[in-house]
Amino acid sequence: MDWKETAVRLKFDEGLSWSELPIELEKIYGRKFNRESVRASLRRHPRYGENKGIKEGKEERIPAIQDKGDYYIVTSGKRSIEIAKSKLKEIKLLYCDDDPLTINEICRKVNIPRRDFFLIKTAFGITHDDVPYIDEELTDDNIESLVDETIERRKEKYFLKLQEKEIEALKAEVNKYRRQDYFIDKIHSLVTEHFNNWNYDGPTIPLRPKVKSNLMLEVPIVDLHLAKLAWEPETGENYDSKIAEKRFMEVIYDVVERSKGMEFEQILFPIGNDFFNYDTIDGETTRGTAQSNDSRWQKMYLKGNELLIKAIDILKVIAPVKVFQIPGNHDFQTSFYAIVNLASYFRKDENVTVDTNPKTRKYIEFGKNLIGYTHGDKEKKRIFGNMQVEAAEAWGRTLYREWHTGHLHSEQVKEEHGVKVRRLSSVTATDSWHSESGYVGAIATSQSFVWDKQRGLREIWYTTVR
Repeated sequence: MDWKETAVRLKFDEGLSWSELPIELEKIYGRKFNRESVRASLRRHPRYGENKGIKEGKEERIPAIQDKGDYYIVTSGKRSIEIAKSKLKEIKLLYCDDDPLTINEICRKVNIPRRDFFLIKTAFGITHDDVPYIDEELTDDNIESLVDETIERRKEKYFLKLQEKEIEALKAEVNKYRRQDYFIDKIHSLVTEHFNNWNYDGPTIPLRPKVKSNLMLEVPIVDLHLAKLAWEPETGENYDSKIAEKRFMEVIYDVVERSKGMEFEQILFPIGNDFFNYDTIDGETTRGTAQSNDSRWQKMYLKGNELLIKAIDILKVIAPVKVFQIPGNHDFQTSFYAIVNLASYFRKDENVTVDTNPKTRKYIEFGKNLIGYTHGDKEKKRIFGNMQVEAAEAWGRTLYREWHTGHLHSEQVKEEHGVKVRRLSSVTATDSWHSESGYVGAIATSQSFVWDKQRGLREIWYTTVR
């Protein structure tokens, strides 16, 4: 039914006032109605003139009231009704409330006809902003108890509403985890089928013998943003999954080339750090920010796993590889799925260790060196005090302490309280949002680090890609 037809019925058949009319319409249709707009719409109705002289919410004559002890007799013209005082109080409680029931709801609840309701309402001058008590209750010695009663009633409503909200929140949480479980099952099936059929034999380069070395190589390729789409006329350069793969592997091959003639005890290979551009099947980051992407989540995820497997297989030729995850703000969940898959893939490879710990901050101790890892989007200045607390024992044993972060795609080094915070650059391209916001000019570069057990950081290898 059109709202105007409803308004005609409520106003001209059921006698609602112009003030009550938008309130009732809002409850029926679930949107706001303006009193004057409603009245203007009904002015064109033929019945408008019939009701123009009647005061809002009142009959043509003021009804007479007789107090009969437990009840009232209300008379208007030839009509008379009886209303128990207890029922009158109930009507006022329901109508004069912060969240009143509709007139129809009240009539059903107290079992009276609508016509009688309007007669009672007019006789006793009941309005929404009236107190929810009958006059004889409002004595001086009773005021305080009525106030207490009102407070208790509001408390009860509050807790009921709170309970409803909690139930709704719980339902939403349950549904979220149901969807998540379903999603994880689908990922498992997808990955299992894909890698069972993957035609890949790994590199043919012979492994270098394990050595007792004072050196460690760190290869943190941060903020790759695999599947990000950038268009040169809009951003100044092109970027997609193929370009991301080319740049990623270029860093890996450059590291292998530079490592010739050097012996390393181990290689650190942190993954995540926004390796993937988005985190949901809707193409959004972990917190729901929409991204420009060139492929579906499934395709991005499988391609990312292939890249990581190939990189690890190449790096382990140099020395045993330790792999761990640093969750990013774009790939918090997806990078965790990836690290779990890598752990499964390399479970029988003695040259690869995969740590699936989901913590956002990780610490690696190597001789006199302590390296902390985090994406860099959360801690801000607090990062200068995190290491001393979370890795206190390792802090006491070491001399050279650094944080390696990503997130902002540009290099920066700050030092406070005996620790350096080194923000790493990225090989990714500028997307449309960053371009429009003026975040341009960063050179696509990745840094790798050579650590000496006793003497700290010895070399930084810069790999600039095109």
